[in-house]
Amino acid sequence: MQRQTYFKIITLTIAIAFGCLLAEIGYRIFHYLTFHNLEEISSDSRPAVNEPETEKKMGQVIQLSSNPKIIYEFIPNSIYKFKNVMVSINEDGFRDKNYPSPKGTRTKRVIGLGDSVMFGWGVEEEDAYLSQLENNLNDSDTLKYEVINTAVPGYNTVMELATFKNKIKVDEVDLVIINFVGNDYDLPNFIRKRPDYLGIKKSMILQLFEKTDGFDKRLRYAPFDDVNRRMERNPEKVPAEYRDMIGEAACINALTELSQLASQNDFRIIFLNHSAVLDVPPNMADFIKNDSSYILLELKPYWNEYQKQNPEAEWKLSEDDWHPSVEYHHLIGKVLEKVITEKLD
Repeated sequence: MQRQTYFKIITLTIAIAFGCLLAEIGYRIFHYLTFHNLEEISSDSRPAVNEPETEKKMGQVIQLSSNPKIIYEFIPNSIYKFKNVMVSINEDGFRDKNYPSPKGTRTKRVIGLGDSVMFGWGVEEEDAYLSQLENNLNDSDTLKYEVINTAVPGYNTVMELATFKNKIKVDEVDLVIINFVGNDYDLPNFIRKRPDYLGIKKSMILQLFEKTDGFDKRLRYAPFDDVNRRMERNPEKVPAEYRDMIGEAACINALTELSQLASQNDFRIIFLNHSAVLDVPPNMADFIKNDSSYILLELKPYWNEYQKQNPEAEWKLSEDDWHPSVEYHHLIGKVLEKVITEKLD
């Protein structure tokens, strides 16, 4: 009897393992036949999304940019829900209203360059810190400020610079705010890399259940650094067309070019480290401090002081989401207003 029981267990185990193997093989065949490259999102041609009550993923609301350094952009003139808040995209592909061109008299134009943090991930547009900044600065009747939010989730510094050069009239700019985050050295989450369908290290079925941070699962096979558990930033390990876009050197090169544009067009740059817990990497901090075009603004000391007065305050959206909370966005807006009025007006 005991031998029969063991035999049944072994038989069942083999059957389950064989079933899992068949499912894995079947899914890999299906994925291979239906695989979509980033290029198949299409270039400059996807129709506007007009679904204000429908939750969308990134893969549904972006299109391939005609500029290879920008890579992708939001579909212009669209409205939908993303991360459970309303997102309205203007004619330039920015989460912002349309601004006049050329800018009006007695108007100062501020350009925000960034990724998901500056974009306002998970918060309403009016709560995002650049919207707060524009409202704060326009409390005075002396000047009119236009604060333009060009940020797109996933952008790194090279992509942000390309957006600035290709979508903004640089000679109308009075100030640039660039939001530095750790993934400014990395490729975006969904730069496409065809999976290794014959590899045995990872189950593709199990990857379906991995956290995606709101991105389309079908856009998730980016080069990944398994050792450091982050998107790849080694130029030798990414597709050739992206090698000059990642790593510390590429980031500093982009910031150097931005500084040259600032000198040529007479504007200043605020290099913003929004993090409440992380400092700017030493090499980057040294570069910024030695370039007269930049003002280094670290938010951590401001947050520490704010939290002393408001011990219940939370700087991030949730334990699992390190994007800024509404409260922290408002604080960033106030700090930026203070710096601009004290140092730049």
